[in-house]
Amino acid sequence: MRADPRITVIGPGAIGLMHAAVLARAGLEVSLLDYRPERAAALNSDGFSIHGAVGHIEVRLPCTVDVSELPPPDLAMVCVKAYSTAEALRHASTAFSRDTVVLTMQNGLGNYELVVETVGADRALAGTTLSGAYRTGPQDVVIAAVGQIRIGGTSSAAQNANSICETFTAAGLPAELSNDIDTMLWHKAIINAGINPLGALAGVPNGDLLEVSALRQLLQDIVVEAEEVAAAEGVRLPENMITVVEEVAAATAQNHCSMLQDLQAGRRTEIRQINGALVAIGQRHNLPVDLNEAVTTLVSAAERDR
Repeated sequence: MRADPRITVIGPGAIGLMHAAVLARAGLEVSLLDYRPERAAALNSDGFSIHGAVGHIEVRLPCTVDVSELPPPDLAMVCVKAYSTAEALRHASTAFSRDTVVLTMQNGLGNYELVVETVGADRALAGTTLSGAYRTGPQDVVIAAVGQIRIGGTSSAAQNANSICETFTAAGLPAELSNDIDTMLWHKAIINAGINPLGALAGVPNGDLLEVSALRQLLQDIVVEAEEVAAAEGVRLPENMITVVEEVAAATAQNHCSMLQDLQAGRRTEIRQINGALVAIGQRHNLPVDLNEAVTTLVSAAERDR
């Protein structure tokens, strides 16, 4: 991959717009692919604003719902909600060349496998980020924290992964190569499983999960359940995941997690791809996953109410 790849960000949500803005500020050619014509038209004509941990950036980038308007990207970043991954890849894939590398930067489990099905393991990459971002308006995004990015894939994709890490880091998005994508993806899934449902159900920013003793205990217990599921899948998590999750909550203390943002906006959440996925895997191993099952049910009920 070139040092200055042409990039298409698929999904102009808060995280997608954050990465697009920072990469464009570094001089890279970036475009946005959306599925909502009205939002795409507004972003295309008026641009958007980024505030917070990356400074203030006023950005105007090409944004479209019509893939025929996009030049073939060297790198396609998938930033849509996990329940939309398959549809988004079908929508975008006609814009891919035979050399396009596709990087998933999403929450939940199962996204990387869908990318592999679409473009093959040689051109598929999995990524995670600990950054926190939220919208304060249709075209205004606040970056609560810039966190470490990890990117990995099969051995045949390692060169592309390393090149992308170098490009992101040079742009101001610290990124490192991961040689164990299962551990990387489960690491992020467990962070999301602890923070997202509790932040969403309690209606509080991430930092409050550490300040309210009952919420902190629930977070710890959910994480322990998730660690046991990961262990049954043969995934080795070297750190104490409770400490990791609490450190992320502290680092993004002012951030409203994506699941809370979705509930507040009356949107579908990713609960089934995060805690729900852990429940399904845990039940397959006959493990107790009562807390993850409970928050999955409660968030699903809150979705229906709204």
